[in-house]
Amino acid sequence: MRELICKGRGCEKMKIGIYTPYLNTYGGGEKYICKIAKTLSEKCNVEFVVFEELNIPELERRLNVHLSGVNIKRLKIPKLFNVSKLRFLAKVRLVSKVSKSYDLFLNQENHTVIPAYSQRNIHLCQVPPIASNNFWMCFKEITKNLFFDSHLKTYSMITVYSHFVEKWVRKYYPQKRVEVLYPPIDTEQFYPLPKENIILSTGRFFIGGHHKKQFEMIKVFKGLYDENDVLKDWEYHLIGGVSINTGDQEYLKRCQEEARGYPIYFHINTSFEVLKALYGRAKIFWHATGLGEDEIKHPERMEHFGITTGEAMSAGCVPVVINKGGQPEIVRNMVDGFLWNTTEELKEYTLKLINNENLWKEMSQRSIKRAQEFNMGKFKERAEQIFMEVLK
Repeated sequence: MRELICKGRGCEKMKIGIYTPYLNTYGGGEKYICKIAKTLSEKCNVEFVVFEELNIPELERRLNVHLSGVNIKRLKIPKLFNVSKLRFLAKVRLVSKVSKSYDLFLNQENHTVIPAYSQRNIHLCQVPPIASNNFWMCFKEITKNLFFDSHLKTYSMITVYSHFVEKWVRKYYPQKRVEVLYPPIDTEQFYPLPKENIILSTGRFFIGGHHKKQFEMIKVFKGLYDENDVLKDWEYHLIGGVSINTGDQEYLKRCQEEARGYPIYFHINTSFEVLKALYGRAKIFWHATGLGEDEIKHPERMEHFGITTGEAMSAGCVPVVINKGGQPEIVRNMVDGFLWNTTEELKEYTLKLINNENLWKEMSQRSIKRAQEFNMGKFKERAEQIFMEVLK
């Protein structure tokens, strides 16, 4: 990336602010924004704008990111506003105000209504926007339109994870410029190890939104295990973080209880090294976000891209993933993996791979090659193309 010089400021580096309210969840979206920050920090002064205290060493450990060149600007809400609705107003005002101090301001908040006032503003849209016919929701939207920026008028561009998200963004913001920036896959970090009879799933344990359907996949594995002797020497491993939220903790316990008595293993809040080793050892990767959900009514419940699918593929895991959301943009059906529409198809494709070692080997090699289409080099090239143009 060439030097980014702010007009009228001599040789100073441009100052970029990134409002990222979800860093403490340690998910794919957080890895995405950290990679953007690190890329931009090579030539610009970059800082995260946050409200929560961050555990940077834990963030780097869990997500395999390096933030040495990224600063943190923590905003504090006055105690007077420490009530939910007042906190919302205070956050909007504080973020909006601080945006003025940057040459470029990126806002990663889902469904944001925060007006941005830097020289250039970009909304990083992770989750497809949704509309509601509910009276009170419509009333709230009218209120937001009057006092906030629910139509993103102060933003010159929307950057999205995938063409799946792009489709929905263009529906609700037809006048906006939209650019796709696929999340990067750390392909240089993942590689095949001596493979074992392991099916693997990766994703946070949480309820609501685009939750990962671990409970449903556990039931599918149990059915396969009970119905097919060939599964008797196979294991199912699930990797994922879990928050201290009571509902999330209860969901994890429910999954663990459902798995009892079967060769199903949980790796909770584990390190990147453990994740890497399991990717390397596993033969098959499952993903089911969006199972049982209506994409037209609830596009936000689909997987918006699928970083974990790409990671698994780069380690030689053959993906057997749901044919929804961003997954079809990564996996080419029957070429470097399988896309399924029903749990019966999930079982069928899994058994094909288990019963045909040559098929698995061929697809494993194709998976590794396919994952390179989303490597860090291509991400940097695309990020430079998008942000350099905005910063001219």
